[in-house]
Amino acid sequence: MVLVRVPILFNGEWIEQNDEYKFKGSKAKEIMIPRSTTYAELVDKIAEVIDIDTSEFEITMKFKLKTSDPMPPVTIQTNDDVEFFLEEVASGMEFRNPLCITFERRSISTVPVDRQPSPRLSWEESHAFSSYVPPSFPILSSNNFTEVNEFVTEVDCLDEPPLAVDLALGDNTPAPISSRTSNNGHVPRINLLASSSNLLATEVSGDTDVSMVKEVFESKEALQEKLKALAVKKRFQFKTPKSDKDLLVVVCMDDNCKWRLRASRLKSCNMFEIRKYYNVHTCSLDSQEKDNRQASSKLVGKNFRHKFDGASSTYKPADIMQDFQKEFEISYHKAWRAREFAMEMVRGSPADSYHLLPSYMAMVEKKNPGSRTFIEKDSANNFKYCFMAIGSSLRGFTSCIRPVIAVDGTFMRGKYKGTLFIATSLDGNNQLYPVAFGVGDSENDASWEWFFMKLRESIGDVPNLVFIYDRHGSIKKAIDKVFPTVGYGICTHHLKRNVNAHFKEVDVGALFELAAKAYRPIKFTQYMNVIRSVSLNVHQYLTDAGYEKWARSHFEGRRYGIMTTNIAESMNSVLKEARTLPIHKLMDCIIDKLQEWFAKRRDLAMDACTLMTTWVEKQLKGKLDKSHTYPVIQINFHEFIVKDGDLDGHVDVLQKTCSCNEFQIDQFPCEHVVAVCKHMRNYSVYDLCAHYYSVNAWVTAYAESIYPVGPQEEWDVSEEVRAYVLSPPMKKREVGRPRTTRIPSQGEDIVHHKCSRCGLRGHNRLTCTAATPLSEQEHGPTANQT
Repeated sequence: MVLVRVPILFNGEWIEQNDEYKFKGSKAKEIMIPRSTTYAELVDKIAEVIDIDTSEFEITMKFKLKTSDPMPPVTIQTNDDVEFFLEEVASGMEFRNPLCITFERRSISTVPVDRQPSPRLSWEESHAFSSYVPPSFPILSSNNFTEVNEFVTEVDCLDEPPLAVDLALGDNTPAPISSRTSNNGHVPRINLLASSSNLLATEVSGDTDVSMVKEVFESKEALQEKLKALAVKKRFQFKTPKSDKDLLVVVCMDDNCKWRLRASRLKSCNMFEIRKYYNVHTCSLDSQEKDNRQASSKLVGKNFRHKFDGASSTYKPADIMQDFQKEFEISYHKAWRAREFAMEMVRGSPADSYHLLPSYMAMVEKKNPGSRTFIEKDSANNFKYCFMAIGSSLRGFTSCIRPVIAVDGTFMRGKYKGTLFIATSLDGNNQLYPVAFGVGDSENDASWEWFFMKLRESIGDVPNLVFIYDRHGSIKKAIDKVFPTVGYGICTHHLKRNVNAHFKEVDVGALFELAAKAYRPIKFTQYMNVIRSVSLNVHQYLTDAGYEKWARSHFEGRRYGIMTTNIAESMNSVLKEARTLPIHKLMDCIIDKLQEWFAKRRDLAMDACTLMTTWVEKQLKGKLDKSHTYPVIQINFHEFIVKDGDLDGHVDVLQKTCSCNEFQIDQFPCEHVVAVCKHMRNYSVYDLCAHYYSVNAWVTAYAESIYPVGPQEEWDVSEEVRAYVLSPPMKKREVGRPRTTRIPSQGEDIVHHKCSRCGLRGHNRLTCTAATPLSEQEHGPTANQT
C-alpha cells in the first residue's frame, strides 16, 4: 500500500488580497493516507485528527494550486477531487499545497432533535422567572420600596423592558430587578462609576453642575476617587473634615466657600449614598492653584496605566510631568510615585510575582504540551532558580534545527537581583530560534550547572551537538560535567575583545578574524604567522586558548558557520525592557515573543516558492555569481577539480567534500560545488544541502502553535501547585548610584570613596588636584591599571 503524507492547516480562514487567495491557519498537522482514499474516508480521517463531530459540524476541504495566474482554491467534494489532490501531493508539491480545512456548525434542521436549542422566550414569559430571590438581597418591587432605598435611589428610565442588572456588592451576589418603579413613582438609578478606567476623563452622571444627591456608589473609596477626578477637572481643591466607616464630609479648601458634600453608608452593605450636596463655588478665583492636591499619585497613575500594558518602561517621570503640565503642575516625586503605582497596578508587585510563579509554570505546561518547567528553592522557601522551555520549540529544535546552541547570561533589571540564562540557536533561514530560558541568582558554577542539567533533561541526547560560549569559567565547568561528550567552542568576538584589552599596543583584530574564519588549515597558518611577526605575546595567547576552540579550520565538530554568541546576545537585546518586569511577567513576555515569531515565520515559510530557505537561496545565488567562470575538470564520475585562480578545489560529490573544507563544515555547497553542479547537469545544488536548510524543515520548525497562559483569573491548577510556597530571593538590587562613584555629602567620610576623576581614594573629583584625568605623574597608577 502506497501512503501519501498530507499536511493540513485548520483553525483559520481564506483571505483574498490583490486577487490572490491565502489561508491563514493557526494549527498545522500531518496525516498519512493511502493513494486509494475516498472522499468519505478522507472526511472521517480529517474529523479524527482535528477532533470534531461530523454530525454537528460540516467540513470543507480546499487546496491551492501553484499557477502563473492567480486562481481561487480548489474545493474537494468528490472521489475524483481527492484522487487529483493526492496526485498533486505525491508529485512533490506537498509543502506548497497543504490541505486547508474549515468547518461550521450545521443548521438546526440537520441537528438531532435532542440537541436542538430551546425556543427563545418573550420578555413577558421570561419575566416570570424574576420570582427567584438570591440570599440576603430583596426583590425590588412596589411592595418593598422602603428596602430599595437602602440600596439604590435612582435608575434611568428605560423605553424597553428592563434587563437583569448585576450589582457587584460585598459578596458579588447578583441582585435582580423585577419592577421599574416604586410606590411613589420615582425611578431608581444605579451609579457604579468607580469601574471607570480613566478617572480624570470621567464625567459626573449627566451635567457636572446637576445635584448628585441620592446617587449611590459601591464604596466610600469609589466616591472619593470620583470627587478627586471632579476636582481636577473643574480645577478646585477640597478637604475632608470628617471621614469614618459610616460618614464622609468634604468641603472646599476656602473657608468662605459654600461648596460641600455629605455622604453616608447604607445599611447592610458598604455602599455610600450622597445625602447633601451644595454644588456652587463661592470662593475667589485667586484661591485657585495650579498644583492640585487632589491630583494624587494614585489618581495620576490610573490615568496612564495603559502605557505599561507591554514590556516597555520608557515612560519616565519627566514624561508624566510634561503630559500633565497643561492641566496642573506635578512634582517629580509625585510623578515617580504615580509611575510606580501604575506599573504595579498593571504588572503586579515583584514580590507577589514569585508567589504566582509555580501556578504560572503549571499553566505553561498545560497550555503548551511537552513544555518543561522547573523551580528550585532553598530551605527557607526563597527562590533560587527557574527553567522554562516551550514544547513546540523543543520539538522543532531536535528535529530540524542545526544542533548548535549559543548560551549566555545577562543581569535582571528589576527589584531583585538575578541573571537571565538564555540558550538559543539559528533556524534554516538564519533567524533566532530560542530553545530554553532560566533565571538564577548570578553566573556561578552552581547556577550554570543547574541550568545545563535541566536543559539536558529537556532536549535529551542530540547527535553532534555543539555549544558556543563566551569563555565564562562556570559555563565550561558545567558543560564538562553535564555534557561530557559534547563539543564546545569559544565565541570569537569575545576572544577578540580580550586580545584588544590585553594587548593595546598592537592592532591584530583584523588578522585574528581572518584566521578564525579561515576554512583551509594552510590559510589559517599563514594568518597566524603574520600575527606572530607582529606580536609573539598575542600569538602565544591565542595558542594557549586552543586552536580547536576558536579556529573554524581546527574545530572538532560542526559549527555550521556560527562563530559567536551574538545570537544569544541578540535575544538579550530583544528582552532588554522585559528584564525590568516581575519574574512571571518576564516569562509571559518571552512566550508572547515566541508566539509572535512562530506565527509570522510559519506564514513566511508556507508562502515560500523555493526548495531552500530565503537565506540559503541568497547565499547560493552569490556563490553562483562568483563561480560562473570557474573551469571544471572532471576526474571521474563523482570527482572534479575546479580552478578558482588560488588554491583550487577538489570536489567529491559522492562523499560531499571539497578541499576548501567549506562544503563539509557549513553543510551546503561552496563555490566549487556550485560550479560542478552548473557544469554537470545531473547534479543539483539543492540535493547537496543539509535538510536543516530546506523549506520542509523550515515549515516543520514552526508548524506548531505557541499559546499564551491567559489571565490569572482563568488559571486552572491543582491544589498541590497552589500550596507550593515560594518567596522572593533575599538579595535586592541597590537603589541609586553606586557608592563607589557617587559624590559624598559634606562632612561624610570620604576615605572609602573613590575619586571619579583620577581613580584614587581619599578625595572626590571636586577636590581632585590631578593636572589631567588619570594622570600617573601625580597620582601613580590608576584604579583601572591597578
